[in-house]
Amino acid sequence: MKGRVREEGWLKWVPGFDPLPSPPLKGEGVTAFFLAKLALGSAELLGARTDEARGTQAALQVELASLRVPRSLSTMTADAQPPMDTTSLPQSDAPAVAAGRWTTLGLGMFGALLCYLAHPPIGWSWLAWIGPAAWFYVARLPAMPGKRPYRALWLAGTCYWMATVQWIRLPHELNIFGLFLLAGYLGAYLPLIVGLSRVAMFRLGVPLWLAAPIAWTGLEWIRARLMTGFLMASLAHTQIRFTPIIQIADILGEYGVTFLIVMVASAIAEAAYRISEPRGSSPRSPRSPGRMLAAIAPAILAFIAAYAYGQFQITKQSYTSPEAKTATVALIQSDMLADWKGTPERDEAVMVQMAELSRQAVSENEQVGLIVWPETMFRRTYHHSNDGYRPPQELLTQSVAEMFGGTAAYLGQLTRELNVPVLVGLDRVYWAPRAKDAPQTDERNFPFTYEQFNSSAAYDRAGTLVGTYDKMHLLPFGEYIPFVRWLPFLRHYSPITGGAQPGVGATAIEIDGVVYSPNICYETVLPHLIRRQVAELAVAGKTPDVLVNLTNDAWYWGSSELDMHLASGVFRAVEMRTPLVVSANRGLSAHVDHLGRVVAATERDVPAALVATVTLPPRTTAYPSPFAAWGDWFALACLVCCMVLAIIGWRDRRKKRPVQRE
Repeated sequence: MKGRVREEGWLKWVPGFDPLPSPPLKGEGVTAFFLAKLALGSAELLGARTDEARGTQAALQVELASLRVPRSLSTMTADAQPPMDTTSLPQSDAPAVAAGRWTTLGLGMFGALLCYLAHPPIGWSWLAWIGPAAWFYVARLPAMPGKRPYRALWLAGTCYWMATVQWIRLPHELNIFGLFLLAGYLGAYLPLIVGLSRVAMFRLGVPLWLAAPIAWTGLEWIRARLMTGFLMASLAHTQIRFTPIIQIADILGEYGVTFLIVMVASAIAEAAYRISEPRGSSPRSPRSPGRMLAAIAPAILAFIAAYAYGQFQITKQSYTSPEAKTATVALIQSDMLADWKGTPERDEAVMVQMAELSRQAVSENEQVGLIVWPETMFRRTYHHSNDGYRPPQELLTQSVAEMFGGTAAYLGQLTRELNVPVLVGLDRVYWAPRAKDAPQTDERNFPFTYEQFNSSAAYDRAGTLVGTYDKMHLLPFGEYIPFVRWLPFLRHYSPITGGAQPGVGATAIEIDGVVYSPNICYETVLPHLIRRQVAELAVAGKTPDVLVNLTNDAWYWGSSELDMHLASGVFRAVEMRTPLVVSANRGLSAHVDHLGRVVAATERDVPAALVATVTLPPRTTAYPSPFAAWGDWFALACLVCCMVLAIIGWRDRRKKRPVQRE
């Protein structure tokens, strides 16, 4: 299949970091190979530094020769070295240290490789607890090696994101430029995190195990919002199979899980740094048992507390009694290929396939109470207007009656045949007469206006429309062209010709006493958006029983994007203590319970009808969880700390204030 990325089999050579020529790679394998080779170089440098620390003169001479470090500086004792400026801004004038000018880049790439392997398609989730330690080891050094250590960290972060979200390039050939821009932007967070952590440590005396997670979490809150927000491939997402640990998300959000992971990783980095210090007999020696325990004990205690809380919630909220209320939902998955230019014949074939899969689901399970089709897979546009307005027929290429009645007629017939309500993803167009004082936006000066929405619509058994939801968070260059009003030439380079309008609020769709809250596509990636929707409905007295995600991930050709998208949905279910069902074109359709357990999921790239029996948690309060009531309070507290650290670092940099070493 053209453009598809195969993700299995290419990593068999990676664990040994075989330096011999490797077989040709493509897709995600290319960047992983690049990261692996750089990580090997990092290991060699670290080995040289270890020999030096042991006092091996030959290794020291080799290192000095290869790294060109002044011998007088490399042989100085820790106490004899002068104070160094370790503020958060780039240290272009920072003195070199014995580890060599490439150690920052080497450790940065090594951490990037480990963190990449923690995510899909590899999914070695345990590496997420270890990988960031390489970055925080650099942060812990009194002076980071090299003339431009922050630039090296940015490069490592950029390579990490290039590999992790390489699927960004798949929907359109021009997206390769978007991948480079996105990776460069996301890569900037790593040096910022390290810089803020160093200010907290060396300026305020905050231990690394606390400074690093505060900096990471505060900046991750920004990442979830800045430039429309991008929270895919969060460190927390690697732990979706570690069910007890992710339960703290119902209070802290997924930010709390990320905080815990970074806390453990930074404690490992602190321990590694202390081990590398000279051995001493004093109780205040960095390598003394007491100080080593103090470096790692907070992370151990936090991990134990999170695990205990998770086990408590799993026991408390496992509703397995026969009296537990349930809802049976059929999730229809089509196998329509993604294409910017469809044809009427293909659209009709998809409609036939979806209808047949719906009939199959109902025939196999008489308890089905709702059928869900994926995003935009109902291939007929829903046209409507208020007050019965109809645009002039002579200005249209389709009959008014067919435009405004075709969708209702088709869905009415289908629901009456199946005797089951349906929730479908479709395009919605709202028509209205142009106001006399409205500005002219089209050279043809039509006497009407229309707005397009990426929507979902629910029809009951009688074929009556019971509710619509318009997607609130639109994707740039996928659903609208940003800045097109000021840069109209962008229309010539974008695959879309128009632009959708964002929705204004959440929708509660009640069917047979069950309240469903639909969302579309990327919206499950953003915790603040789903939390806002649930909070709005809770205030209105319509707290949702089930979250429903309609998505079309066929644009990503079966890549790891599908797994990352589902991982985001797992956290929305835990945060809201509300089960989530996903209907996806070409996968992954899934049923996730309120504890974040993936009860069932389809295979990718195949048509399927997944029937999910969803257990509905009993509601005793309007808000289903503390996070639903309080929102991002924890991440915001970390953000405030980051702002304080940034101000301190900026002022100290202006004053060139030296920071004393321990």
